[in-house]
Amino acid sequence: MRRFNYYLPIVFQKIAYVVFFLLYKLFVKIEIRGKEHLLGISRPIILTPNHTHELDVTAIPLVLPFFSSFLPIYFVANSTEKFKTFGWRSYIYGGVFFNLLGGYAVYSGHKNYAISLDNHIRLLRKKQTICIFPEGKRTRDGQLNPARGGLGYLVHTTGATVVPITIDTFFNMSVWDFFTRRRKVIITVCTPIPALSFEIMTKQNPTVDDYRGVGERVLQMINDKLE
Repeated sequence: MRRFNYYLPIVFQKIAYVVFFLLYKLFVKIEIRGKEHLLGISRPIILTPNHTHELDVTAIPLVLPFFSSFLPIYFVANSTEKFKTFGWRSYIYGGVFFNLLGGYAVYSGHKNYAISLDNHIRLLRKKQTICIFPEGKRTRDGQLNPARGGLGYLVHTTGATVVPITIDTFFNMSVWDFFTRRRKVIITVCTPIPALSFEIMTKQNPTVDDYRGVGERVLQMINDKLE
């Protein structure tokens, strides 16, 4: 059984929290709405933002208070092999570096959610916080991608509460846009969805389409908040 480190991710995430909080306050007109929706819910939770840019993962922790009991966040990450085309970033993306920041890779290529998401299932059963992008990949045109089934499987298997998050938007943000405050980014925490409110929880043998249906419901909530 894999052992998960709590202290290193929370230390590194808190350092990153301060760094990116200051950067966003200085250089990006960022606004976070809906934090009140996090009151009164308990772990485990699954944060489910849309995926607009590589910067998304740096902004997600900012929806939580600095001393939030939901920290650290464990991210569903791609395997190291997926980053081979990322140029110089391929040397740091994935592996130990991501683990230190709370990113745990899926075991890809098995066509089996239980195997692919084994790390994240265990974390949710330990009442930790997971972040997964329902689309499974970053948008290429600014529009939401179709949902994949990973989120639905996690909900059905662990009964965790889902917290949809709308990022509007880092899409196509350049370095120039970032440092000249040309872009306003609004991040909205939507109303949490208890696992039992998903129809999939009444099914003993859900299909892949059932799992995707969970993601589609979440993406619809996210889309409703996009301006």
